[in-house]
This record gives sequence, C-alpha cells and structure tokens, in this order.
Amino acid sequence: MVQVAGSSNGMPGRSQQFYTLRNTAALALGFDVGGTKLAGALCDMRGNILAERAVPTTRNGAAALVDQIATMANAMCADAGLPRAHVRHTAIGLPAAVDPVQGSLSMAGNLPGLEGVALLEPLSLALGCAVHLDNDVNLALVAELAHGCAQGEDNVAFVALGTGIGGALLINGHLLRGAFGGAGEIGYMPLWQLEMAGLPALENRVGEAGIRRLYRAAGGASEHSVRDIFDAAAAEDVAACAALDSSAETVARGLVCLLSLVDAQVVVLGGSIGARQEFIDRVQTRLAQSWIRPVQIRRSDAGGRAGLLGALELARQSMLENLFGPLPKS
Repeated sequence: MVQVAGSSNGMPGRSQQFYTLRNTAALALGFDVGGTKLAGALCDMRGNILAERAVPTTRNGAAALVDQIATMANAMCADAGLPRAHVRHTAIGLPAAVDPVQGSLSMAGNLPGLEGVALLEPLSLALGCAVHLDNDVNLALVAELAHGCAQGEDNVAFVALGTGIGGALLINGHLLRGAFGGAGEIGYMPLWQLEMAGLPALENRVGEAGIRRLYRAAGGASEHSVRDIFDAAAAEDVAACAALDSSAETVARGLVCLLSLVDAQVVVLGGSIGARQEFIDRVQTRLAQSWIRPVQIRRSDAGGRAGLLGALELARQSMLENLFGPLPKS
C-alpha cells in the first residue's frame, strides 16, 4: 500500500526513509448507465483516471447489463495494465430510483427489462468487490460537490434536463434519497392535474420531445431537432423563441414547487438542454419573478461526464474510508 519516496542524506546517524501511498495498490471503478450509452472509468487512490471506455448500452435486460459492466471492468484494468484484484469499490449510476436497502430499481423507463430488478447482488458477484448503486443525477450532484460548481454548498437542487428530466437534492449537507431512492425525481411532478401513476408529466412537457412539440405547435418545422431549435432561437425565430420560453416557464414553475419544499439556496442545471446558458437565462428570469427569495442558478461544470465522475468519486471515497477510516470533511 506504501512505497519508498526518498531518504534523508547528509545528516549524522542513520538516514531516514520517506514513504508515500502506492496510488495503484487500490483502485476504484465508476460507471454511468444511460439509456443509450454505458460509460466507465478506472481511477487510483488519488483520483487519477487510468482508463476510460464507452459502449452502447445493451437493451437485453439485467443479466446482459451485468455482463457488459463486468466485461468493461476487465477491459479497463487491462488498458491500465493493472490486475482486476486491485479494484476495491465500484459505483454505478442508473437512470432510475435505486432502493437503498434492496438495490432494486423503479422509475426505470429508460432501461428496458429492469423495472423492479435487484442488481446489487449480481453486480457484486460479477465484479468481485463492494458495489454501490445510485441514481445517475444523485451522482452528478456528487461530482459538482467534489470538483464543480457546488463546492462548499450545503443546500443544492440539481436538475438534469435533456431527453428526460431528473433531479437530486442536497439538504443541510446530506444527499436526500427517500424511502425508495426516488427523492428529487422532478420529472414525475404533476403541475396541472393528477396524472396516471408512473407518468412523467413534467418530463413529457419540457424534455426534448416536449420542446419539439411546443415548436411545432408554434408553427415550426416538424423535422427540426432541439439543437436546430436553439440555433433558430439565437437567430430570433419566433416559433423557436416561443417554444423555449414556454419550456423555461414550465421548468421555473417546477423549480418553485421544489424550492417551496426543500428551500435550496443553489440550483444547478445540467443535461443537454439544461446546461445551455441561453436556457438557464430564461429560467433564471422567470424564477426571479416567481420565488420569494434570491436563488442562484449555476451551470453544471462537469457537463455530460457528471454522472460518470460522480460515480468514480463515490467509489473512491468509499474505498478510502474502508481502507483508512472516516475522512475529514473539507
């Protein structure tokens, strides 16, 4: 676990040797399981990334996903030239609510065949180390707290807005997960009327598909992507501006509901839509008009890598606490 770093010379008596951690004596793995892409990374005890890979996420159910993650773990260790036995902890982020006791998934619409499936035990067996499962947006918030725009904050709401919409909450310095791991799932918030159980009402209105519907309703071309709509809005296209304004107003309305419950001081927006500054500006304007106290809206620093970096940080911190005991809080 340690290695000689040097020795003292030129002094009377026996020379002293200095030791330092052998960084690669213990390794951590992080994975971000998306609906279309599985990303993974391997790091040493100091957090240096030693290998990184990404492949299309399998759509063939739980057993295939476990095999895919184990195969990627082996490949990354081989890439780094280090034995798999050195991996002590692995953290995996999933686009679902993760039961903190059973490790079973709910709200897993983007992962076919995984609703209600308990993944913790099969993954632990396949990887041969301690495994931590969590919601992907929770881990994105972990990344921002450790290295990004939320460092030093105690009350933060992270909202990821892209294909879908998800959320994570830090309240008085503690990540809020809830009884079944679904705390912060803002995409399921009903803002108009009670919806059918399991229907992500807010997500359907402000995710990529929702913005495209708003654009078409305002007279925009049906083939335009969300990127096209943002480009058109930058050129002051009336339909594009109307679609983004309406979406930002709906997001602000959802944030007001969220803030009235958790009273966060900072809101972090991430995802392919949420992290666009022109969208943040729209939301900030509407939130300032609707909420009773100032709230800072910050752009995610980690971008599309937030979930992966958060998984890696959770695995590394868990590994260090297991090896050396509780770590001091910065």
